[in-house]
Amino acid sequence: MMSATQICSQVARRYLLWCANVHVEFRIPELMSIASMFKIPIKWIDKPIEDPYVIVEMRNESDAKKLMSRSLLVRSCYELWGEGSTEAEMHTSVQSFPRELIAPHLAPTKTFKVCVTTFNKTLRNAEKLAKIESLKYLPFEGRVDLKNADTRLHLIEYYGLHPNHIPSTPYKVFLGRWVAEGQRDLISRYSLKQRSYIGSTSMDAELAFIMNNLAQVQPGEVVVDPFVGTGSVLVSAAHWGANVWGWDIDYLTLHARTKPTRHSQKKRTSGESICSNFEQYGLKQRYLDVAVMDNARLFWRTAPFVDAIITDPPYGIREATERVGSVKKPKHCNSTNLQPPSSIHFPSKVTYSLSDIFRDLLNFAASHLVIGGRLVFWLPVFREDYDESHVPSHPCLELLFNCEQVLTVHSSRRLIALRKTRHPQAGETASGQVTDVTAQFRERFFQASLITKEERASLKSQFPRDKRGQGLGYRLEEARNKLRNSGVQNAFVSEPGSEKVKSGVVENASKSCDSESGKVELAVVENASKSCDSDGTR
Repeated sequence: MMSATQICSQVARRYLLWCANVHVEFRIPELMSIASMFKIPIKWIDKPIEDPYVIVEMRNESDAKKLMSRSLLVRSCYELWGEGSTEAEMHTSVQSFPRELIAPHLAPTKTFKVCVTTFNKTLRNAEKLAKIESLKYLPFEGRVDLKNADTRLHLIEYYGLHPNHIPSTPYKVFLGRWVAEGQRDLISRYSLKQRSYIGSTSMDAELAFIMNNLAQVQPGEVVVDPFVGTGSVLVSAAHWGANVWGWDIDYLTLHARTKPTRHSQKKRTSGESICSNFEQYGLKQRYLDVAVMDNARLFWRTAPFVDAIITDPPYGIREATERVGSVKKPKHCNSTNLQPPSSIHFPSKVTYSLSDIFRDLLNFAASHLVIGGRLVFWLPVFREDYDESHVPSHPCLELLFNCEQVLTVHSSRRLIALRKTRHPQAGETASGQVTDVTAQFRERFFQASLITKEERASLKSQFPRDKRGQGLGYRLEEARNKLRNSGVQNAFVSEPGSEKVKSGVVENASKSCDSESGKVELAVVENASKSCDSDGTR
């Protein structure tokens, strides 16, 4: 006959992953990447689009702790003992949970405590105490320890996302045993506010760690950033044990000679440098070096020796997109923007188009990544024009993830993760594909600043987002489907090079919240907007 320990080891466990209420689109890709990296088989039981929790099934607690050892977007992990849409359903679910899985954690030798947590609602202490008392049917045998309990039970009530429409009863109720915390503490530890050297485009610590998780960075690997800037992405990679290096064409940025970006700082100090950032966190041994180099003219040997490429290319908004070249036609040369090899002077910098930036980036990844290595980068897009076909592609690279982060009412950037599946064949080295829509991002970004207040409001409702900053793409798709059914044409149209920004009939997607069901729906209505010349006259 099997013992209780043997039974526990053979039963797959369900775990509640309570997530941070930010970067919702990045949540599932991060968990999938970490699980794949640690070879953890996961069965998705419930993964809501917006709700701040995920329920998964894993083999054991060890797998759950491995998952939490890297996740930035999960706050806490609980072994799920019961759930329901009401308290009664939750209690019924807990009572049907195998007692042989509960008993070891409530044994006489184990101390315990019970916590009541609510999302989007505050309860009085008396109400919390009553909910704790309702669990008296559990076989508690140990003593209570509110500071260092061996077993921490959490009763979690979820009251939806809308702060102005809080229901009287929760939408979901969970009871679980705390297993592990996520890595949210890294956000404050590596905050740019305390960073030794930062610039105007230094990557936020949270996003930098998410990028590294999507790239599956592991100890001892080689990670590069072709647009290194102040090295923020590489700092996060070094934290996970990778050996990091990169390059950038901007000499002043690499040598900390640029104007300080902190409001209170008048000039750079002698101790500021990319290397000082690694020294600050005790990661100098992982820092190989950085080089002043044009990404369009690399001199690295063509061999697969890089495990991951993680970067945020310039968009031409805050930082210029430049490359080595000359606008003059060199002597004895038929092509422009090129200097003869024998030139003894350093050529001036010319515009490095987004098309060339992403094409060179993908070609470098195809040639220098190892098989299975990942390329993770940001792609700027206009939300109304975006389509998955606009994502740069290469025959040797497989698209894994494509997540949106909203920047303005009209533009956003998408975090793209690609994996190398094979080495390039003859003729494939320069076959990276980039659309013209991507190449025109900078021009259209500044044209969009000419739209009127009314047109901006229409766009804001057409492309909804919430306070958490993510674009709700599924809502947009629902609105488009309703428009197709009603025969209403698309509204906001702007052509590159045109002096006028026009808009016709637009959709105004207004949100309505059903306080009973907690579901947010879109009510699509027609709103006639007016055309406006570039100088603001109507």
